[in-house]
Amino acid sequence: MPIILKKAAITPPIYRRLRMRRVVIAEDSIRWRMELKDILLSHGYSVVGETTDGRTAIELYLRLRPDLIILDARMPEMDGATAIKELRRKDPDVVAVISAGSGEKDCVLEALSAGAADFITKPFAERRVVNTLRRVMMGIGMR
Repeated sequence: MPIILKKAAITPPIYRRLRMRRVVIAEDSIRWRMELKDILLSHGYSVVGETTDGRTAIELYLRLRPDLIILDARMPEMDGATAIKELRRKDPDVVAVISAGSGEKDCVLEALSAGAADFITKPFAERRVVNTLRRVMMGIGMR
């Protein structure tokens, strides 16, 4: 069951890049999801939705229109790369970051080729997460 914290109107892509603060987290591990959420909240991001699978992540994104979606590379129902492909078909301006364990290089490469702006690795290093999201917000991710 997805957690929806705030509803929002659709934000034009140009404004998303300038003030990107609203985030949906899709992570099947509660430990990693809560750790990531804590990092985001402590740096001024608003976590507007959380889920544990790729299919629900797409639904949340389309309903809430966050500025950024962070997707785990491996989740039930649909993995992160597949979810990014689907999201890009529905919204070419989606800004997605993939989250993966250190041994999931192939998943990261697949997600980047699917359109992920960048990636973060587990275990999360707060500085790395914040710097990656800052780069993505300025439009200088890896893609």
